Amino acid sequence: MDENDLQKQSKYFFTICIIAIFLLALYLMKSYIIILIYSAILSYIFYPVYKLIKNIVKSKNIAAILTTFLIIIIIIIPIIFVANALINESVQFFKKVKGIDLGQFDEKLSNYFNQEIEIDEYARDLLNKFALSTAKTTSDFIVSLPKKILEFFVMLFTMFYIFKDGKEFFIRIREHIPLKEAHRKNIARKFSNVIYACLYGIVVTAFIQGALGAVGLWIFGVSNPILWGMVMVILSMLPFIGAWLIWLPASLYKIFSGDLFNGFGLLVYGLLIVSTLDNIIRPKIIGTKGKVHPVLVLIGVLGGLEIFGLLGILIGPLILSILEVFLEIYVLEKKQVV
Repeated sequence: MDENDLQKQSKYFFTICIIAIFLLALYLMKSYIIILIYSAILSYIFYPVYKLIKNIVKSKNIAAILTTFLIIIIIIIPIIFVANALINESVQFFKKVKGIDLGQFDEKLSNYFNQEIEIDEYARDLLNKFALSTAKTTSDFIVSLPKKILEFFVMLFTMFYIFKDGKEFFIRIREHIPLKEAHRKNIARKFSNVIYACLYGIVVTAFIQGALGAVGLWIFGVSNPILWGMVMVILSMLPFIGAWLIWLPASLYKIFSGDLFNGFGLLVYGLLIVSTLDNIIRPKIIGTKGKVHPVLVLIGVLGGLEIFGLLGILIGPLILSILEVFLEIYVLEKKQVV
């Protein structure tokens, strides 16, 4: 075997080994890939805080520990606040709904439509199904709690080392990307712009929804509108949950308790004003801040949520914006070649 054949075979063997080990590593980490991405994004977001703390304490380890604990506080306190408020209100809501007599509606509607209608029985059956569904969801969450605690620990452990050693690691990766320096900088700039634009859009939209939701609760006679407005701000940052978890039960309770004007008023207000903001303002804010077309943002958010869940709010627009950059690079390079 001559030298050229040996080099070719070595190259093929090395390439096959890299691909095989890479696929094996992905399979090994498949249960924690989303957690690792969460860790990387949170670390990237809070890296300026880490740098500020490091400049004060003059130690990477201490700065990384303090920043990680700060993130824990920022995550845990809102979760406890929202969970406590929702649990207390859910108990009160079920008690109030069970005490409502819907027989009067049955009689009125039966007379109006000239046939027997049993809203009371239907509403109570629906309420029981909802209670069973809530109990099952709670049970499933409790069963999965050890796994979630482990994932949370993995996330914190990963963030600590990203804060401590991540900058050097990402610099080495960037240096080995086979693109011109200008293109590498363009991709890095687009990545940064989209990440911060998505976060800015999520936070701003949530505060607007919370404020408008609180105004709606106040207008239509719901108690503690400021408290529930604060809860709606936090819930609005979570896809598939959102502010409707507050205004919808409140409007239904008003309707079933006989306060039809305020009940239907809050229902229409929540549907037309509070809920529609999410799909109008957020893409506009992200598109403007991240310099991405609002259509791409909307498709990216919706598609990202479907595939990646909560993380899709960031990953969806990011993928489409990076694709846009690569297409721009391709067109630019093609023009230069011609």
